[in-house]
Amino acid sequence: MAPRAVCDAASLSFGEGLEVLISRKLDTLSPGEILEVSSDDPSIEHDLRAWSRFMAHEWRGMRVENSRFICSIQRGAAQRIIAKRLPLEAVTNIPAIANPQTGFSPRGATVEDGSPGFPFDVLDANLAWNPEAATLYERAVSAQWNAATDILWNALPAIGLELEQSVCQLMTFLAENEFAALYVPAKWIPRIHPHFVETIMFLSTQICDEARHIEVFVKRALANGGGLQFSSASTERSLKTLLDREDFLEASFLLSVLGEGTFLDLLRFIEAHAPDAVTAEIARRSRIDEARHVQFSIAHMKHAIESDPNFKQKLAAAARERAASLAEVRSVNPLVEESLIVLAAGGLQPDRLPAGVRAVRELYDTMHENRIKRLQQIGFSSEDSEHLSQSHTPNFM
Repeated sequence: MAPRAVCDAASLSFGEGLEVLISRKLDTLSPGEILEVSSDDPSIEHDLRAWSRFMAHEWRGMRVENSRFICSIQRGAAQRIIAKRLPLEAVTNIPAIANPQTGFSPRGATVEDGSPGFPFDVLDANLAWNPEAATLYERAVSAQWNAATDILWNALPAIGLELEQSVCQLMTFLAENEFAALYVPAKWIPRIHPHFVETIMFLSTQICDEARHIEVFVKRALANGGGLQFSSASTERSLKTLLDREDFLEASFLLSVLGEGTFLDLLRFIEAHAPDAVTAEIARRSRIDEARHVQFSIAHMKHAIESDPNFKQKLAAAARERAASLAEVRSVNPLVEESLIVLAAGGLQPDRLPAGVRAVRELYDTMHENRIKRLQQIGFSSEDSEHLSQSHTPNFM
């Protein structure tokens, strides 16, 4: 039989990589086709004959031509894994339902039979993936900042005691809420199938963002000597309901569309009324990060609802269930509300406190209005959006 391919092995021996060279050449052939191997090494007959038998290929003999040893191997039926490459489209095609048996293999890789199953339980593309995830991931990566070097800590001025205590109380509140915003996506990453890698990668940037926010909020609370302040049981109770949620779509909706969305207005308020440029910059940078999280979640909810309108009722039920479990929580931590008033008033001067109270009332109205807009954006009616926003936890997150 005429050879289908030839391989010049020079003087290469098996101990020097001949096996790799021949194996790769055979991978290009179909079963039954002939590979011709030429070599300067007379020992190749013995070694290649034994190797062919071991690898289930057929040794077809050797001849000598011009002082070179020409060996023929007929490709056997056994195939190596790398000979079963999937088409390029397999990388870009999102599976409707991912197979846990593919484990940690990247989307588009060929997985050998017999690989173990993994405990991923978010397998439905309608729940785990959205078409904007990759773009938002790229944007998140390019927007990362350093809490230690990008904030001008040396420029932080001393401010009045009342204002400093208010800032520290707000930083404490922000930090505890950001712990929830870190732990919730971290909980879901190991449960989402790797074939929805765009979602996993974005959630990884979200975790990095929240870790940085925690760092910068705590550092600001300590920077002027005020220290961390009071954490209320109602706040912790509210945040725990986010961590307890056992549905990825519901957890993302409650955390990001409702919670982090509300925090955008809170951070904008702190930025506008901050008593110093450092605190304002902390709020500004954190707000920009949070806006990405909210944008991702809105895109995710819209995609899910468009794929299955029943998800809208599912999300509404989750919000109502959470509201019922927090029915006893009537307001945000009172010290947080007081701190917002003092911040907006610029201190405790009696003639300025009324303006602070009005500013906080306007903040609550703004939070409600913007929640309605986000809910309508993902597909809820005006009436349902109004009701769901009204029932959102007074804790903001």
